[in-house]
Amino acid sequence: MEPVIKIRDLKKSFSNVEVLKGINLDIYDSEVLCIIGSSGSGKSTLLRCLNLLEEPTSGEISFDNQNLQDYSVDLNQLRAKMGMVFQSFNLFNNMNVLSNCTISPMKVLHTSKEEANKNALELLDLVGMKDFAYQNPKKLSGGQKQRVAIARALAMNPKVMLFDEPTSALDPEMVGEVLEVMNSLAKKGMTMIVVTHEMGFARDVATRVIFMDGGVVLEENTPKLIFSSPKEERTKAFLRRVIN
Repeated sequence: MEPVIKIRDLKKSFSNVEVLKGINLDIYDSEVLCIIGSSGSGKSTLLRCLNLLEEPTSGEISFDNQNLQDYSVDLNQLRAKMGMVFQSFNLFNNMNVLSNCTISPMKVLHTSKEEANKNALELLDLVGMKDFAYQNPKKLSGGQKQRVAIARALAMNPKVMLFDEPTSALDPEMVGEVLEVMNSLAKKGMTMIVVTHEMGFARDVATRVIFMDGGVVLEENTPKLIFSSPKEERTKAFLRRVIN
């Protein structure tokens, strides 16, 4: 089976600090890949390189057999097919929830307003936020904002969803409602790459887990093997710290 995303010898430096040191990774259709590791290990930088929010220093990323560093790549079209959910929601506070979910399909995909509204309401219903369609995001809780952000990303009908620590800015009682939505997406077969500190989610929902340390993929395996019998000492030490 051909990977949806192929990463070859990916490197990224900021000034003279090398954050990614030669990442090689294949991601397959319907896979839920969880990326774990300490802060500063390069997890979020890797994710942001995938849709070119960060430009790689060297190496190659291909998505749907297209080299992303090719100058002919349309970034808007690329990002439409690769939805991203951030830590900090990034909703537009000058428009209501529904408009947050329809603006990109109308502008980038040229979807009619009627069709965009219909799709957005269905997706808001999917994430349990349909009753808030005409609310301003400022009035929502963190968990509600993040569920809207997921609906907004899904409104572009992406092939892959990227999640950058989507629960790290949430109060503990809000985390479960967001993870529940992500779990339901995984069950529907959505290809997902998730940078997360939620070890329970990685253990229960991921099809594969990679542990990053110092800008490299130090270990990768099934969740069962990563959590029950990690091979690398750094992986063992990290899991001891984060799992009570």
